[in-house]
Amino acid sequence: MRAGATNAYYGLGLLIAAGIVVQVFLAGLGIFGAESFKAHENFGWILHTAAIVLFVLALLGPRTGRTIGLGFGLLVLMTIQIMLVGARDDTPYLAALHPVLALFVLGLAFHVGMPLISRRRAASAPR
Repeated sequence: MRAGATNAYYGLGLLIAAGIVVQVFLAGLGIFGAESFKAHENFGWILHTAAIVLFVLALLGPRTGRTIGLGFGLLVLMTIQIMLVGARDDTPYLAALHPVLALFVLGLAFHVGMPLISRRRAASAPR
């Protein structure tokens, strides 16, 4: 079970990273074509829920200080990012950090998932 949770932790990190790319598309759609940002908002909550699951998987799977810290850090970063949207009326310069933090979330989520890619590459490398 622990190995499965570890692989799920790494895989979910990659899925969150891919989800951030989708989020950028949905934000662009909200700016340039859609009637609202509702799709961006709803998918953001799905990604935030995935970050909660990622943190739980870090506790169940790898259980190292590094993986738990990365999972917790990703969750905190995404929570702060969501909270920044609420600051748009009072402090728009602070709210403008919302898309900037998305870049950090993307990088951190990809970093979380990298061991899954590295192990698969190592397994398929010629010997």
